[in-house]
Amino acid sequence: MLKKTHTAVHCHVLSATLITPHMRRLVLGGPEINAWLATPEVHTPAAWVKVFPEGIKGRAYTIREIDLDRSTITLDFVMHGHDQSEDTHSVSAWAKYCQAGDAVQIAGPRNGGFQLAEDTDWLWIGADLTALPAAIRIIESLPAHIQVAGLFIVDSLEDQQEIHNQCKLRTRWRTLAVRPDLLADRNVLIKDIDTLKGNGQVWIAGEARWTQSWKQYWLTQKQLAANKVSSKGYWKLGEIDYRD
Repeated sequence: MLKKTHTAVHCHVLSATLITPHMRRLVLGGPEINAWLATPEVHTPAAWVKVFPEGIKGRAYTIREIDLDRSTITLDFVMHGHDQSEDTHSVSAWAKYCQAGDAVQIAGPRNGGFQLAEDTDWLWIGADLTALPAAIRIIESLPAHIQVAGLFIVDSLEDQQEIHNQCKLRTRWRTLAVRPDLLADRNVLIKDIDTLKGNGQVWIAGEARWTQSWKQYWLTQKQLAANKVSSKGYWKLGEIDYRD
């Protein structure tokens, strides 16, 4: 049963597209969506909803795009077992096989927790494939004067996505083969970090141990204030249904 604190709406899949080898994009719409899009939280960077296919336990996903003219929302789903589950009755399994016309319920939206401070000059953002939709939506919300350095860990370089940014963006895409710890090319990454000048913020999301490693780097080695570092573990290697 949905919690009463959620605004639940029924909608349908309008389209389902494999946008990269490991990411499937669903566009959702329906008569109830229009009023739901007036909710203030839906427009915040990295805002998320819980997705409830019929008979399946819900799971949170970032809103990748909203289209007010068409009254639709877009969600991106990773097409591999980052949740370490072979359960065919999971949201990710549903997202892999659903088709246009299929019904689904969503609940929310919830604020994504990212807020750009007024004095921020730069943002360092790190994300694996599961957090990529949130990372890209944050970047695309930033004004032109913000410097952004992005580190994105994907299954293959074919999973790179186009980013429609106004900010000053420099990205490094890396594959899972070089993900452990702070990565094999750590010196290159730190060189990128050292070019960031002024007041900064950090946003990190993805595999729990990876995000924690980067969080400690920023807090201890770069001595960034704790309120300037946002870290979220979306999943944890070796655990089923991990919750941060």
